[in-house]
Amino acid sequence: MRLFYQAFGLMLLLAGILFAQNYPAFPVGEDWQFPDARTLGLAGAGSVSNTTVAALMLNPAALANHPVGLDITLSPALRNLEERRSFPIFDRFGDINQYGIYVINDNWKSVIQGGVQYNFGATPIPYLKALAVGVFNEIDQRYDYEEDVRQNEFPDDPLALNTISFDGKLIRYSLGAAFRVLENWSLGVQGGILNGDLEQTTAVSFVGGSSEDYSESSSRSLKNTPLVLSLGTAFQANPRLSVGGHLRLPYTVDYDVVESATGAASQSGSYRESHEYPYQLTMGLEYRSQQILQARLNVDVTYEWWSAVEYERDGQAQDPNYDDVFKIKAGIEHIFFNQIPFQVGVQYRTFFLDHRNTRLLFSAGTGFMGRNWEVGAAGGFCRVDYPYPDLFDDQLYGGDRSNSLFDDVAESYFFGVITLKVKVR
Repeated sequence: MRLFYQAFGLMLLLAGILFAQNYPAFPVGEDWQFPDARTLGLAGAGSVSNTTVAALMLNPAALANHPVGLDITLSPALRNLEERRSFPIFDRFGDINQYGIYVINDNWKSVIQGGVQYNFGATPIPYLKALAVGVFNEIDQRYDYEEDVRQNEFPDDPLALNTISFDGKLIRYSLGAAFRVLENWSLGVQGGILNGDLEQTTAVSFVGGSSEDYSESSSRSLKNTPLVLSLGTAFQANPRLSVGGHLRLPYTVDYDVVESATGAASQSGSYRESHEYPYQLTMGLEYRSQQILQARLNVDVTYEWWSAVEYERDGQAQDPNYDDVFKIKAGIEHIFFNQIPFQVGVQYRTFFLDHRNTRLLFSAGTGFMGRNWEVGAAGGFCRVDYPYPDLFDDQLYGGDRSNSLFDDVAESYFFGVITLKVKVR
């Protein structure tokens, strides 16, 4: 327990040192992967100890440590982004006096994840202990922005409506197997294919209609079948300590992009683009204390080599100038006498567009364990503030923001997952 609080304090210190910022990542996206409630309750930690079908998204070697039998898991998930944008208000000396909020957007998005796994008691295939299939959310890029523009004078009648919409997500269809090489050592492999398309729309609509109305849209259709491969290992050093690691290999997503614009500058065009996703290496451990109410400390450390990836447009390679990403996830789980688990966790991560931009996620979870079933529920919260330019040019409406280029953006994220697991036999 003391080790957990030391790690918790260190991550708070790091988050205080660095800028807590984030920038739009479309169409590459930022992954927040919580395949089940326990993973979210531990803030993404637990890759060594999660032996359910969720291990397909974590460490596939952990599948080998699940009890014998057939299990079905279903995990509906919810994600909320509340975004507040405000502009600086200056005093007569040219200093920022306060910020005025001009838009609040609330995005609620849902997805269903889950899968089936079978753990063998005996099998004709040497060392094989488990097989699993599942469907999971790889990257969710759905986002809606709506800004009501009003006249800058009383009675501030509506002037125009600005909208931005991102629609689409990449779904992973996953298959994995785990092998017990030695009594305390297992290996795992996972292969998944991605599917999904992306849509983007930006529009300005003046009240009553205007020749300055315009709309821009782009459609990205997946042209390849990205294959996501991961390899894992798990080792039980003693009854209290388990360690392991897994490596996700790089993959490439190819899109055919069709763009169009209507309004004053009507045009259309198309091109092909390729986005590369990097190596991802995670090392994890679980330590079980000897207390009566057993505390299980889970720590995962992840590194992603974003600086090595390339972006291509119509076959021309470009360096996107990304930064490597570092993540540390720590969580502790108690199993009470009445078989009720309780988890708390914290995750610290950097951002691939700028390593100085960091996030800190806090989470908690609980559930119930029956003889042949389990129910879990977890939630997590993350808050980010950062400066960013106005998304729409004020000159469209007769304004002038030349003396204040940046607004203040406050993003509040909420993640929620409910998991139902049933042992069929």
